[in-house]
Amino acid sequence: MRRERAPLPHAVSGESGFTVAELAVALLVTIEVILAVLLLFDFSNKLSRVQTNVTEMQQSLRIAQYDTVRLVRMTGRGGLPIGTLPADPNNMLGTALQVRNNVPANSLIAGIGTQPVLTGTDVLTIRGVLSGSLYQDQASLVLNNATPTLATAGTLLLTNQVRLDPIANLSATVTQDLSPLVKAIRDRIPEALVLQSLTDSSTYAVVELDPATSDISTPNSITVGFRISGDALTAGYAPLGQGNLFNPLSPPVRIRALGVLEEYRFYVREEHAVSTDTNSDLTSKLARARVYPGTNTPYQGDPQNLAVDIADNVTDFQVALGFDSPLGGGSILNGTATSIVEDGTANDDWLFNAKADTPINIANWNNSPLYFVRLNTLVRTDRRDPQYLAPQIIKIEDRDYTGSPFNAGTNLMFRRRLLQTIIDLRNTG
Repeated sequence: MRRERAPLPHAVSGESGFTVAELAVALLVTIEVILAVLLLFDFSNKLSRVQTNVTEMQQSLRIAQYDTVRLVRMTGRGGLPIGTLPADPNNMLGTALQVRNNVPANSLIAGIGTQPVLTGTDVLTIRGVLSGSLYQDQASLVLNNATPTLATAGTLLLTNQVRLDPIANLSATVTQDLSPLVKAIRDRIPEALVLQSLTDSSTYAVVELDPATSDISTPNSITVGFRISGDALTAGYAPLGQGNLFNPLSPPVRIRALGVLEEYRFYVREEHAVSTDTNSDLTSKLARARVYPGTNTPYQGDPQNLAVDIADNVTDFQVALGFDSPLGGGSILNGTATSIVEDGTANDDWLFNAKADTPINIANWNNSPLYFVRLNTLVRTDRRDPQYLAPQIIKIEDRDYTGSPFNAGTNLMFRRRLLQTIIDLRNTG
């Protein structure tokens, strides 16, 4: 039986494909979705970039705080006093601490040919036995020249076992690590040594380590030679001493402690995106310089020790000092005041927190104990944000920002953060 195949149904005209209008609508919707996704990615990218810049900026602040606080806190260790403050803050010659306040243009960190300091910022110099040990002298300190006014050199004996109390002559001993001194002698580093009198802690001398007259053949009992005068380094070291440790000479001269004296200078190193163009973008850094104390000679003669960078994109570094001064209602020491007072004027207990503090009236500050150092570090992001406008800065401590280029033009496109840190000094109050 023959079967006939059923005919195929005729196509309905409405199901034969998309019309031009439908394709246009679909394409428009697709484009809008793609644009929305691209805008979302662009927003996310910008947000990520801003967050990265802010994170890096905050990290710079943390690094700056950590590196400065750990050293500044130890200022004066080894017996150094704050010293006398001269009336000109740009020539402050304190012993344990000095501040060059709001440095003028073209200032350098350590003399001709060294790193430039950013105009208007402060330079904080600290001295002390900051990172090393304070050694006790086991035997008498012997001078090579018995004539008191001509004594130029000496030696002393250090052992790795010393009595806890040499004055009371107690038999109990402690161990001291002599290896840093042994290394300095072996490497022939003319370190500054602070020698403190056994009988009077306010009397001390700063001398130069002399490897040539030292003996480290027995590591647990070494002879440390030193020069009192006679060369460029001792000329810088000697003024840092106080009292008359060597003159008059009444042998045996005894010392309570010996330590390697260090000097660091914290400053904002001026740097620009184009090193040969001071008008290019500022990329200044908080830096640390180490010199032989009381001199402009870089430590170990290496110029790189004058520019050890700590944190990037630092645009200001301001220092204020909190004294127990006769101002601010009286002194804590005589019981007429219970705190260090600050009201932002020249009549409070803080120095360099108000423009009226300069020129310095030295009578208000000399012989007053220093309790606090306040550091103000201003950083900004690495890149501008054209869609951001930073609030203007009015002042930081005694630096007035009226008319400052940091408050105008494209400088306001940088995000900025100010960190203020108060350091309670351990050895000067």
